[in-house]
Amino acid sequence: MQTVPGMTLAFPMFGGRDQGMMHPRDPDRIRTSTIGVLAMIGFVLLLETAGLSQRTVPKGNGIEGFRELRWGTSIEQSSKIYQDLQFDKYVISDSKEEPWKVYVRRVERGEIENVSFDSIEYWFKGGQFYQVRAVLHSRIGPRTLVTPAEDAFEKINGRLRNRYGEPSNRKVDYVTEFIVVVREATWIVDRSAITIRYEGAGRTNEDLLTLRMQEKPTR
Repeated sequence: MQTVPGMTLAFPMFGGRDQGMMHPRDPDRIRTSTIGVLAMIGFVLLLETAGLSQRTVPKGNGIEGFRELRWGTSIEQSSKIYQDLQFDKYVISDSKEEPWKVYVRRVERGEIENVSFDSIEYWFKGGQFYQVRAVLHSRIGPRTLVTPAEDAFEKINGRLRNRYGEPSNRKVDYVTEFIVVVREATWIVDRSAITIRYEGAGRTNEDLLTLRMQEKPTR
């Protein structure tokens, strides 16, 4: 049996002049000692099992959807899973294709990767769940060194790197004479793509963080 480092198992020892001798009152004491030993063995095995389970969890589990919704879930089924899901707007990305149908939840848990977002949108394409888009706005004040949106980008970027490795694609752009920085990173994980995008503040002193998770495009 393998033991946890720093832990000693105590077994009752019978030696000396009492070795091989049984006394009339010894059974209760022996039974108590045996129960204690079995309890200790069970505790050690539990620790070993827990340690093994932590070591065998793969780094970077596959993503099949967002929370309770799997990619491809119909609007009807999604509304049964989330009864507070309601239609919000149409979005046209291609005039030759059917518009996106965007839904939101009335009671939404807006935290993703330990970051609280202002809004989370559920996007459906062809009547099926295809992507989720989370948005965080913040402003630059007179004493602001790092905005909440920029700080959140760094936190999520670090967490995803630790979990999935280096991003499949990343870029940094500088736009306009005000040097507005746009940073973006994408990870491909099995059937899914995760993209985080930070857009620095411009004339309005507002910056923006967008997190998008979607079914990996087939083209």
